[in-house]
Amino acid sequence: MPKRTFFRLDADKRERVIRSAIDEFLGNGYENAKIGAIAAGAKIANGSLYQYFDDKRELFRYCVNWTVENFIKEQDRLTPLAGMDIFEYITSGLPERARFWRQEPALARFAHELVSGGFGFPAGEPNMTRSPAEAHIERLIANGRKWGRLREDIDDEALTLYFSAVERAIEGEMLARAQASPNESEASAGQAGQSGEAGDALLAQLAELIKHGMAAKPAAADKPDGAT
Repeated sequence: MPKRTFFRLDADKRERVIRSAIDEFLGNGYENAKIGAIAAGAKIANGSLYQYFDDKRELFRYCVNWTVENFIKEQDRLTPLAGMDIFEYITSGLPERARFWRQEPALARFAHELVSGGFGFPAGEPNMTRSPAEAHIERLIANGRKWGRLREDIDDEALTLYFSAVERAIEGEMLARAQASPNESEASAGQAGQSGEAGDALLAQLAELIKHGMAAKPAAADKPDGAT
């Protein structure tokens, strides 16, 4: 965690430090990232970072948490979970998530590297995206329980494992698409519209799979062979 001195900085300066660090980790990887380059990018004195973080590992950890929490905060701003059905939240929130990653290409690249294991994690370091992401999934499950929308015969541990796997897969797909698609501000209206429509259609199908699974609907599955 950052030292107290980091939180005494104004919000803009804190964000400048974190975005500079993310750019350096993206450009050179974790092992080769230089504290001096991060400080220069943030326009602070070279030794200042050690007043804010114990070492590069703590800075990297905070960049991970900041990226995940920033994304979750933005999603909740656009699609508040409170009082919303879990499946409505997932369905309505997916397009906003995709648009957010397209609008934040550096964060999208950083998140994609994290999800795909591109960075590797520092020796002995667990998957650092797990804590904030799992806390978010626990909120989703608690909300689903409250609304009676989740199966009672499946316990929370199994639901968390399932949602975590699905979330990682969806996140990976959206991040990959954000990387491949032109920036919305640079794309023509036609390109952006076609890309957005195709992406939204896929996300709608993924949300349907989350809600109903892959099994054929009983009416279709129960028809005898040759039936029409």
